[in-house]
Amino acid sequence: MRTRIAILVMFVASFASRANASDAPNIVFILADDLGWKDVGFMGSTYYRTPHLDRLASESLVFTDAYSAGPNCSPTRASLLTGAWTPRHRLYSPGRSDKAPRRLMTLRTPPIPTTLDPEWVTLAEALHTHVGAAMGKWHMGDDPDRGPLAQGFEVNVGGTRAGHPPAGYFAPFRLPNLEDAPEGSYLTERLTDEAIAFLETPRDRPFFLYLAHYAVHTPLPAPEAMVNAYRDVPGADGQDNPTYAAMVESLDTSVGRVLEALERLGLADDTIVIFSSDNGG
Repeated sequence: MRTRIAILVMFVASFASRANASDAPNIVFILADDLGWKDVGFMGSTYYRTPHLDRLASESLVFTDAYSAGPNCSPTRASLLTGAWTPRHRLYSPGRSDKAPRRLMTLRTPPIPTTLDPEWVTLAEALHTHVGAAMGKWHMGDDPDRGPLAQGFEVNVGGTRAGHPPAGYFAPFRLPNLEDAPEGSYLTERLTDEAIAFLETPRDRPFFLYLAHYAVHTPLPAPEAMVNAYRDVPGADGQDNPTYAAMVESLDTSVGRVLEALERLGLADDTIVIFSSDNGG
C-alpha cells in the first residue's frame, strides 16, 4: 500500500559515532498517528488549522512520498526506528496475526512476529551517545525485552504494546510512568508537558526525544471548547469533522510548544527536528 506522508528534515545517524559526543546535535522526532497527508495546511487543507506545522514546513525540507509495506501503525514504526523494510523486520500486525473473523479469512497466514525482535538495532541504540527518551505510543511490544527501555531508550513515558490509549484521551490515562493529571486533562497536552520537562532537564550529553503521539488515532475525542470552534466552519474537500479537526489542532499546538521550548532553552540551533505521520490517515 502506498501512503503519502510529510517528513520534515531527514538525517543520517552517522554523527553518533563522533569521538566528541558534545559535537553531535540533539534530535527531536515527533510522530503523529494516522494523520493523513492532506490533513495539514502546507499540503493544501483549508479546514484544519496547523500554523505551527505550516511554519516548520516553510523552514524545512519536505518529503511528500513514502511507502509502507504494512498499512497500519506497527510496521511503519518498526521501519522508521530500524531502517528495515517490513518484509525484513516482519512486524506486520501487532498483538496477533489473525485479527479478522475466521469465516472471512479464505487464506490463513503463517505465524508472524507481533512484537519487534530485540535483535534489531533501533535508532536509539545507534545513537548511543545520546540520552534517548520515548514518549507516547510504542506499539511494538512491552515485554521486558521488547519495550523502549530494551531498545536503546533510557526513558519511557506512556509506551506499551497498545495501539490506542487504553483508558482514552482524557485523564486518568493509566499509562506507564505518566502521572495522571486533573480530570479532564487531555493526553496530547499531557505528553507534551512531559516532553518539555525532558527538554528542560540539564544534561551533559545530547538527547534524542522520540515524541510519538497517540493522536490522531481513533477514538476521536477532543476538548469540547476546541471542537466547538469548528462546528460552524464550512467543510472542504471532504474534511468536515469538528472533533477530528480539534485533535489535529491539538497535535499542531504540541509541535508549536516543543519548538517554542527549544527556542526558549537555547537549543534550537543545535537540534534537528523531524515530523512525520506513520501510515497515513
